[in-house]
Amino acid sequence: MRPGKGSCIMLALRVHGFDGLHQWVLEQAPEVSPGVGEVQVSVLANAISYVDLLFARGGYQVKPPLPLVPGTEFTGVVTALGPGVEGGVQVGQHVVGMTVGGAWAERTNVPASAVELLPPHVDMHAASALPVTYATALYALKHRGALQVGETVLVLGAAGGVGLACMQVAKALGATVVAGVTGDEKMKVALQEGADYVVDVGLAEWRAAVQAVVPEGVDVVVDMIGDSFTETAFRTLRWGGRHLVIGFAGGNIPAIRSNLPLLKGASLVGVDIRQFREREPDRARANLAEAVAMLAAGQLRPRVAQVYPALDWAKAIRQAQDVSTVGRVVLDWGPHSPKAPG
Repeated sequence: MRPGKGSCIMLALRVHGFDGLHQWVLEQAPEVSPGVGEVQVSVLANAISYVDLLFARGGYQVKPPLPLVPGTEFTGVVTALGPGVEGGVQVGQHVVGMTVGGAWAERTNVPASAVELLPPHVDMHAASALPVTYATALYALKHRGALQVGETVLVLGAAGGVGLACMQVAKALGATVVAGVTGDEKMKVALQEGADYVVDVGLAEWRAAVQAVVPEGVDVVVDMIGDSFTETAFRTLRWGGRHLVIGFAGGNIPAIRSNLPLLKGASLVGVDIRQFREREPDRARANLAEAVAMLAAGQLRPRVAQVYPALDWAKAIRQAQDVSTVGRVVLDWGPHSPKAPG
C-alpha cells in the first residue's frame, strides 16, 4: 500500500544494478528526517534529464553505492525543516530544487540553500525542468559565455531539453539564435521555439550552412553533443568567440587542437552546473532564482513532452531515452497518481 501521511515509509524509485530497467523497482523505502540545514520536500514532479539517465546507469561523475535513488530536479511542497533552518523557507511553501540523486521519491531531503520558492501560478510540471536544464542554460550563456545583446549563438542539439532551454534563454538575453538539429521534424520544432535560423547538422557541409547565414561567424557555440560536431562548430566562431562545453550526448569526447583557439582568439569554456552549485552556492541560488523569475514573466517556456504518474516510471524512462522525444518527460508524484501495489 501507499504509505500514509504519518508513516515513516515512502515510495521511491530505486536502482539495484546497472544492467537495465529490470533492476529498477518502485518500492517502499524508509523516510529519513531532514538533517541540519536541510528541508524535507514532498515531491510533486521530476523532469527527467540526461544527467538523471547517466546517474541511474552508473555513468555520471558521482557514483553512490547501490541501491540508489536517481533524480536531480524536482518541484514540491516543504513538509519539514531540519535543525538550523531559519527564515526564508517555511513549511507549506511550493519550491523548486536540485539534488545529486534522491529526488525520484515521494519525499526528499536537501539543503535549504538548494531550493527556491515558486510563485503560486507556476505550472509545477514545467517548473521541474528549471534547476538543471534552464539553470544550466542561464549559467552557460549569461555567466560563462558572457552573452551580449545582439550577439549570435549556435546551439547544437537545439531540439533537446538543454538545447530548447538555451534557445529560449538566448532570445530572452537579446541574441540571434542559429539552431543546429538533425532532420526535418526537429528543424520545425526549432523554428516553433523561436530560432532565427536552422541548420541540419546531419549534413556533411553544415558548417557552410552556418557561414551562409552568419558570414562573420557566431559569437557563442553551445555544445552538449561533442563527438565530431565539436571541432566543426568551433570553426564557425568569429574572432573572440566562446565555445561552451556542456556535455557529450554524441557519445565520444572530442579533442580540440590548441592552434584553433589561438587563431581565433577564442575560448573553450566548461559548464558544470553541479560544481557551480557546490563551489558557489550563493551564486547558484541567485542563478536559479533568476530562472524562476524569467519563467514567471513568460520569458521561459519549458516544453513538456509527456507527464507520467510515478507508477508508470518505466514508460517515462523509455520515452526520455528516445532521441525523437522533444521536450521533457516528467514523473508525477502527486496525490492523484496511482497507488503502488501492496
